[in-house]
Amino acid sequence: MEFLALVRRAGLPEPTRQAVRRDAAGRRRYLDALFEEWGVLVEIDGGQHLHPATAWADMRRQNDLWQRGDRVLRFPAWAIRHAPTQVITQLRTALTAAGWHP
Repeated sequence: MEFLALVRRAGLPEPTRQAVRRDAAGRRRYLDALFEEWGVLVEIDGGQHLHPATAWADMRRQNDLWQRGDRVLRFPAWAIRHAPTQVITQLRTALTAAGWHP
């Protein structure tokens, strides 16, 4: 996973990948990356997430997670490959705001 390699190179804590959470309706949801100790979640969106129905489903899931107190960051897969510095900067900022200390 390119994201995990990026996180490791940046010296950030390693997330749990494909972590399972239950949504408000009790359905199993898989999260791309979970930094559980800090309540920071990362979702990486491929091109299929641009379809309006898929984007709306993503938004509903994100809203559900936010309502429970988690911090959700979303990145397009493109950014992982072409804007890694921006991705890491935002992730580091979110983790620090949530209490992580390097």
